[in-house]
Amino acid sequence: MSVPNTKENMEKCICKNCPTYDNCMSEKSELFFCAAGNSGCKVNQDECLCEDCPNDKEFNLTANLDLMERMILKLNKFYCENGPAK
Repeated sequence: MSVPNTKENMEKCICKNCPTYDNCMSEKSELFFCAAGNSGCKVNQDECLCEDCPNDKEFNLTANLDLMERMILKLNKFYCENGPAK
């Protein structure tokens, strides 16, 4: 399920707290990657907090996945790099 790009959902966004979120993203005021799309910055993958986001939980982006689906998602969950959740 995709995340609606609304003000209410954006207010729940935790992208700024993510170790992968960097100065380039901050300078461009980029946030809310699960709905708005990937960053225009070069992403240096560190830790990903997408699974901890209230939007992830509310829209069941990862909560209902089985173990194999979670393993596959770990390769693609950096919405800041891979684009919005589908």
